[in-house]
Amino acid sequence: MLRQLIAVLVLVASCFAITSDTRFAINGTHTGTKRQFGSPRPSRRNVLDLQQDIPQWSLYVQSLNALQDKPEDYFLSYFQIAGIHGRPYFPWGGSAQTPGAPTTGYCTHSSPLFLPWHRPYLALFEQLLGATAQDLVKTYPPAQQASYQNAANNFRIPYWDWASTPTMPAVLNQPTVTITTGAGLKNVRNPLYRYNFHTFPLNATYFPTDSRKEGDAWLAKYPYTVRGAPNQLNSPSDPRAVDNALLASNLKSGTYYALVKPTSFNEFGTIASPGTSLESIHNSVHGAIGLAGGHMSILAYSAFDPVFWLHHVNVDRLFALYQAINPDQYLTPQKEQYGTFTLMPNSVDTELTLLQPFAPTGAGPYFTSKSVRQTSSFGYTYPEIQDWSQSPEQLKANVSAAINQLYRPSGTNVNPRFGELESRTQAQKKKAIEWSVGIKVSKFDLGGERFIIRVFLDTVPKDPKDWMAASSCVGSFPVFPPPHSAGVPYPEIDAYSEFSLVEGLAHLGRDATDVYGVRKFLRRALQWRVQKFDGTVLPVENIPSLIIKVQMESVEMGRDITELPSYGKKTLHPDITIGRAGGYAGSE
Repeated sequence: MLRQLIAVLVLVASCFAITSDTRFAINGTHTGTKRQFGSPRPSRRNVLDLQQDIPQWSLYVQSLNALQDKPEDYFLSYFQIAGIHGRPYFPWGGSAQTPGAPTTGYCTHSSPLFLPWHRPYLALFEQLLGATAQDLVKTYPPAQQASYQNAANNFRIPYWDWASTPTMPAVLNQPTVTITTGAGLKNVRNPLYRYNFHTFPLNATYFPTDSRKEGDAWLAKYPYTVRGAPNQLNSPSDPRAVDNALLASNLKSGTYYALVKPTSFNEFGTIASPGTSLESIHNSVHGAIGLAGGHMSILAYSAFDPVFWLHHVNVDRLFALYQAINPDQYLTPQKEQYGTFTLMPNSVDTELTLLQPFAPTGAGPYFTSKSVRQTSSFGYTYPEIQDWSQSPEQLKANVSAAINQLYRPSGTNVNPRFGELESRTQAQKKKAIEWSVGIKVSKFDLGGERFIIRVFLDTVPKDPKDWMAASSCVGSFPVFPPPHSAGVPYPEIDAYSEFSLVEGLAHLGRDATDVYGVRKFLRRALQWRVQKFDGTVLPVENIPSLIIKVQMESVEMGRDITELPSYGKKTLHPDITIGRAGGYAGSE
């Protein structure tokens, strides 16, 4: 028995050793396009739309199943592609761990590299599925092959727009799905439902089960991914809990403000910069799907859940929308706070920082934020972005209209469409005042435990179980410390977020332009609380780095739906928060 065990361990080790030196060229998927400047590109489609396209949907389901079925010791298996993001913290594609870098995944978070890094990651995933879709065409009868060849050529991975539809697509909760295969209609395993680990128990070297050493140890005890698990006791998935959490996360308004308020790419792209960021909204989705015990709320395991890919394609889509309305903005140098498998802590992230382990030739040089800036480099676009047939000005106007139509929250104003009441040239930009709450906190205030900061207007429910979904809760900021095994002292990693008070004040009948009245009201009504992910309530004093600010801004609304609002300089009101634990007192 001992000899057999040793043989198995040697085999596992040798498989990892072989695959760690394998290179793969990531070029995206260019079928369905002429690869010429100005030529159309297939769109990554909303998953709800893709479901209605029988050929593409059938190819997608079969391709994803085929990827998940590949042996986990194969470097292009679902297991190893997902493992690039977090565990098993092992080299992929020959990209070795940098000496002195933390033992974590390759993914960049709390960094301006967050959005650019995930772009080639998604392109790799898309490239693998697209190649399988091409092979599947041959399995269909000759009379169907033309239709399925066209579907394969135009196939791109789908997104789930959680901002406009903040509940899980029903298909994600179904163990099986009916599709059209080469042999006809079949009920097959649904690869979007969960990922089943091939070998269980998982290899304890890479997926440790000792909770005294690792904060994510309970997830190593699952043979498959789960969502909405209420605790860390091997709980089943709870789709209803996920939907409730998503509906309570203010994703629509948060997405709108993340797209229209930031004055720089770094502010838009990362929680490492003050303001309203897409990364913060993205974190809320991770937290809502995983909750206390699921895979999506733990960075090291999240990419194993198939919903991760639908989620991140939407994040990339919002990144592309932002680029369309801000073509001249991109990342500026900023300190890398924690580091990754290949990036050193306290180094400087720039446009030319290597996005390892992704390379266009397989052997390097690696992609950089500069080289992944355009979606056309990888052969795809999104439904709102037809950049080959429009001038930059037309594209900006059309994308702005889409953002207003999809995400503008109630309580905000926009002037009428062109021609409805007055011509655009005659229309005057309306001005308004908006109030918001800014948050700053250190990720390691609880020594590596996850926690949530909740902000309320007026009343706080007595039962903490009701806090998340309370109508008075204007925002929840989940804080995810990165994996850290080095012990104390913990690194200082600041995270920022921002919540609008527009809808909350409007709901309570408060006039935002009455500055004196709003300040007086907020001194009484604005409150904040802290919870662990398991619901445990903590004294705010347990989060010593927490700073809550109240901010006021003047806003100029667009003259019509093709223009977005523009924001003035923030005015801080420390008188509202001074004297309270976590309250801003006029200086940091």
